[in-house]
Amino acid sequence: MISKSKSLWSSINIPQASLADLERTLGSLSLQYKRQLLDLPLNHEKQVVLARLYSAANTLHQAVRKGMVENAIFEIGSNLIGCEQVALLVTSKRQDQVEFAGSSGFHEKQVDLLRRNAKRIMREVSADSIFIASSDKDHPFMSSLGISACVPFRLDDATNGAIVFFDLLPQRRGLDVRDQELLQMLCAYTGPCLAADKTKQLETSGWVQL
Repeated sequence: MISKSKSLWSSINIPQASLADLERTLGSLSLQYKRQLLDLPLNHEKQVVLARLYSAANTLHQAVRKGMVENAIFEIGSNLIGCEQVALLVTSKRQDQVEFAGSSGFHEKQVDLLRRNAKRIMREVSADSIFIASSDKDHPFMSSLGISACVPFRLDDATNGAIVFFDLLPQRRGLDVRDQELLQMLCAYTGPCLAADKTKQLETSGWVQL
């Protein structure tokens, strides 16, 4: 399904920030989730959701500080979402091109599949609209590629991107509502985190034009 976010997890509500400001924001966010988690009684149904949000916010906080946001996205994909095949795509509206900004866990056929379909993938998602594969096949193109989720993000007014999650680990039969807010957090914060230090995180990442 395509999920339109109406919560605070919207990149429109997260302005581009300095590295220091972003560190403080993510640090405060991780502490907020930690407090909420500790306040819950044992075995509360929200514990899994809050634990994932805390871990993701903390991982991004540390990654921004170290200039390793790309690796953090792959770590979140593997450890918190249960998907070791994750790719980052970025498109420039001015230049009408899509770049393959990094991937984790892909084999050669999947890389080729991504290269051939990158532009259409980017056309299929709009800002703040998250795709999650569902059993009713309501989005046949994305589902036909084996995409489990696609999370758009905004780098600036002219440059957008997307995190593409492919095959889930065997123990995960699909994504559900407990994954929704985590994906929305990535939708909101991936762009600002990557853009906070473009010199370290974008210009030296070895992108390959598709």
